Amino acid sequence: MDISHLTLPELFKHISELPTAKRANALKAIANITPHLKTILQYTYHKNIVFDLPPGDPPYKVMETPEDMGHNRLPYEMRKFQYFFSRSGLKPPKRESIFIEVLESVSPEEARLVLMIKNKKLTYKGFTRKLIEEALPEILQGEV
Repeated sequence: MDISHLTLPELFKHISELPTAKRANALKAIANITPHLKTILQYTYHKNIVFDLPPGDPPYKVMETPEDMGHNRLPYEMRKFQYFFSRSGLKPPKRESIFIEVLESVSPEEARLVLMIKNKKLTYKGFTRKLIEEALPEILQGEV
């Protein structure tokens, strides 16, 4: 399967559909060629990474695009994640505004993934902390 044209949600779905025994190896291989996947997993599973955003999902307008139109804006928008932490120096309203802008600028599937990252729980089948510890233990280094 050619993964080079898959969006991040499609990659997660692909890995979750694999047999349990193959998930860790596939995750490691795909993460090594898709650095944004590692970043997402680190944001989601690293205990020291805490988003400074209100709990729950904010109101946002879902991007409306034709179903057959390709989506892959999330890797570009991930550079804005640096603003979602208290160390960013932004006041909470500005931080929340940027977060909503990100949600509104990506496909609905990517927006759901962003919310999963923020809530620190990927709902794709088989994505657990145990899988991350097995496949990519380096992204959990430095936890307290």
